[in-house]
Amino acid sequence: MGTLLKENKMFRVFLCYQIFSGLGGGILSIFMLLSVHMLFENPMYTGIVGFLGAAPHIISFVVGPVIDRNNKAVIMRVTTFVEFGVVALLAFTPLLEQLGVVVMFVVAGVFSSAALFEVPASTALLPQIVDEKQILQANSLIQIVGMAGGLVIGVAMFFVLGGEAMDFGVIYGFSAVFLVVAFLSSLFIKDVSSEKKPADPTPHSYGKDLKEGAKFICNNVLLFVIIAIVAMFFVAEMANVNRPAFAEYHIGAQGYVVLTLAALAGGIAASGLMGAFGKKSRMGRLFFATFMITGVARIAFALVLPESYFGGVAVIMFYAAVGSMTGIAFRSLLQKIPPKDMVGRVNTIETTCRTVFIAIGALVGGFLGGVVSDVAHMFIFQGIALLAIGLFVLLVPSIRKLPKMDDIQQGREKDTEDTTNINDV
Repeated sequence: MGTLLKENKMFRVFLCYQIFSGLGGGILSIFMLLSVHMLFENPMYTGIVGFLGAAPHIISFVVGPVIDRNNKAVIMRVTTFVEFGVVALLAFTPLLEQLGVVVMFVVAGVFSSAALFEVPASTALLPQIVDEKQILQANSLIQIVGMAGGLVIGVAMFFVLGGEAMDFGVIYGFSAVFLVVAFLSSLFIKDVSSEKKPADPTPHSYGKDLKEGAKFICNNVLLFVIIAIVAMFFVAEMANVNRPAFAEYHIGAQGYVVLTLAALAGGIAASGLMGAFGKKSRMGRLFFATFMITGVARIAFALVLPESYFGGVAVIMFYAAVGSMTGIAFRSLLQKIPPKDMVGRVNTIETTCRTVFIAIGALVGGFLGGVVSDVAHMFIFQGIALLAIGLFVLLVPSIRKLPKMDDIQQGREKDTEDTTNINDV
């Protein structure tokens, strides 16, 4: 990873952008649900915020051809500036007090709509600026640095602004500042691939582009990996919209922040391991192991946290560490398996599928949070579902036989011992 930083100037700039964009958006995601819960104490409101944060991404598949056909760096600049604008609204507490939850709903929806373009643009840009053999390391490094920055900022905010009466206006002000820095960083990013394309793409070909992206997914292992990931996010969102209430009841609002910081710390450790040793692991075995382990850890979290503060923190750190490995591996597959000019389409089609179920999961979770006798049951259900997903991964040959990352190239594997073609099911 050191070589990648030393030799690739554009990646260093891109990494800076990712750090501050991640910090700005991360603060919003951490405190949005918590602030809505603490200000209004209505489980349905937290469910609606979770829904609005996901709903715009239902149409992600429409965005794919736009990302692939246009300058990704410009898209990142515009959307990051929009994100800054809406987050800055939350820094004005008088406005927040007057309009209440409506402001939270609007910000969640607009921010998510901007991210609808920003996230796939940055995802599609990475393969353009790093060698395909360095994609896994690049993703690991982005996550390490981003999470480390988030952990430092989170700890500082916890001690300076923490407490039962948190100043959410100041917290969102920090988020806005980080997004400004991300915007300034994006001014130095270039999308070299856009210089090789016609200046005026024909709009009528977008439908054909979408069809090609969907056909590519359906004809290889990505289809089954996406099914597993979508199921994982669905059950996770059902539990996550109830996490603020669960944590505050047992360990208080400060405890909720501590759990989030512990998750960041776990993610840093996992990202380092994936960057150093991920290329040596067979991806199929990695997916099976991480799903099964996170399932057990999630059940343990629901049972341990009510009994032990520090035990719950330790479990969530372990859960986040293993879960981060799943995320890095999946993101790298999305960037490496498709041809470089199809990464945006594949990413946004996957995002649409995932978001539909995240939005449904948020609403279902918000409803069930006000119905079940013990919110811990939501986390136990999530853990059982993760175990079932792990078994699904084991039973699907094309996932189970996925080789090491370096043996996967744009839809086909290299001829290696004990592997099958990636298109075989």
